Amino acid sequence: MKNMEGYYDFSGQKFGYPLSLSINGFMQDVFARQSSLEISYVLQGSYEAVTEHFTETIHAGEMVVIAPDEIHLLAKRQADSMVLTIHIDFSRMADSMVGDPKESFRSGVFRAGQNRTGYFALKRKIGALVRMLIEEKSNLLRLNVLMAELVLVAASSDAVGVSQLPLQSAHQENYMKAIRYIDTHFREPLSLGDVAQQLSFSLSYTSKLLKKYTGLPFVKYLSYVRVRGSLEALLEGREQIEQIALDCGMASAKAYTTTFKELYGVLPSAYRKQFQSNLRYSGQGYRRMELDDAQKQLLRHLLDEETSVLYEDERLVVWQEGDTVCCQAKAGWQGAEVRADGKCLLHLPAVQPFREQSKTDLSAVDFPNGACKSDKK
Repeated sequence: MKNMEGYYDFSGQKFGYPLSLSINGFMQDVFARQSSLEISYVLQGSYEAVTEHFTETIHAGEMVVIAPDEIHLLAKRQADSMVLTIHIDFSRMADSMVGDPKESFRSGVFRAGQNRTGYFALKRKIGALVRMLIEEKSNLLRLNVLMAELVLVAASSDAVGVSQLPLQSAHQENYMKAIRYIDTHFREPLSLGDVAQQLSFSLSYTSKLLKKYTGLPFVKYLSYVRVRGSLEALLEGREQIEQIALDCGMASAKAYTTTFKELYGVLPSAYRKQFQSNLRYSGQGYRRMELDDAQKQLLRHLLDEETSVLYEDERLVVWQEGDTVCCQAKAGWQGAEVRADGKCLLHLPAVQPFREQSKTDLSAVDFPNGACKSDKK
């Protein structure tokens, strides 16, 4: 995307708050690393997610969770792709609340057809967060609860994405070694020869390796990494752009501005201005998200997803709509009955490790006044 249309950024970093949320369609073909937990949900189109451990394409309605401090890339694979990204920065929390985030998370892909429990739980929490920011119902305590619930679901060992495709070839392994070295040293004076020497590669091999996997010459890729690494300082707005350019390793403010416009389609000053306009704050709460009709359409399904869930497991979900309790099996059931005491019994096909019989009474749920609304699959 070569303009700021479709861009929105709510960032707690302006207030020292751990949670940030953005919606954008920027080209992001640059590896990044941050101390935060990242959850990226594809709103439209498709992206390729690449980490040190897997590479996989994710489509609309799917999401990828990136563990803290893992080097990764999220590259557009369709021109009109849009992604909603949430960052939860543990460095802005007390150690006594967090523990060691590096040991609590694994990166992975979440889809409706896989790891369903984690997928639907994350999707509903994202929907609740979006609703809070869109509607004028900002509440810091509720925001804290939603953030903690997102972290808990993402940290659950049984909810981690199972489709992790390892990078198999020696060339891919060497490529990631080069990327990690650039990621660590980009703020220093750095040449292709430095990278080759540190990794004991030939100059020619290193050049061809980076060009093959990044699609860019080394100098161009390095400049993109430097600009990408400067974003937090730029958005915090405390330093002049000239100083930010030098701090990230660029030769001059002019070179920084030119590269920034290549990446984001706007000048860094315009990017900062747009970001800050989304961060206005008043004593009554955060500024309401101002979304255009196209963005609202992309987010509508997330708002519909955010319901009052009473119970959920890998086979059944029960939620409340007004005075009615609704239930739906994620796998088809063989029958349902409402007993005189107001309990609804669903008979699901037996699946190991459940009892070996034709029917299993998986759950008995209390329904107000015996009311039960269900959609039988």
